[in-house]
Amino acid sequence: MNKIIGIILTILLLISCKNSEKTETEKSSESKNEHTQSEFKKVESKNALNLEYQVLDENDEQINFASLKKMPEFPGGLDSLTIFIQNNFSFKQGFIEKVEGKVKATFVVDTLGKVVDIEIIEGFKNHIDKSCYDVISKLPDWKPAELSKNKKVKVKFLLPFKFVTEK
Repeated sequence: MNKIIGIILTILLLISCKNSEKTETEKSSESKNEHTQSEFKKVESKNALNLEYQVLDENDEQINFASLKKMPEFPGGLDSLTIFIQNNFSFKQGFIEKVEGKVKATFVVDTLGKVVDIEIIEGFKNHIDKSCYDVISKLPDWKPAELSKNKKVKVKFLLPFKFVTEK
């Protein structure tokens, strides 16, 4: 009888330890699902641009997404941004090579609505990377983002460019 009680207690102890390990693992995976300081959040839109963003304070430190009252606005909205990129993107002259790939660029809309700090963070081919950089540098001023009490704030965007060869 004591042997059976000992076995049952051992099994309960093992189950308890297993559950506490699982709880730690679950906590770890849950924290990975939350937006951390280095992550971007997807812009809520039906637009095909797949823009993502981070909210930055005056020291370029990321601040909580929830504190944002008003997103920066491109003149005419995100559909106009898509059209602007399509109309102003140009390959270097004489370019006839078929390309398939992706370029990821970041830029900041500052507190005055200016597009600044353009970076290609994932390149594809130098001349295509340059074309992506050039089209972002041509973007007109935006309406800046706002926190509560109309305080202007910087927003950093991640813009992926996807190139697919037409068939």
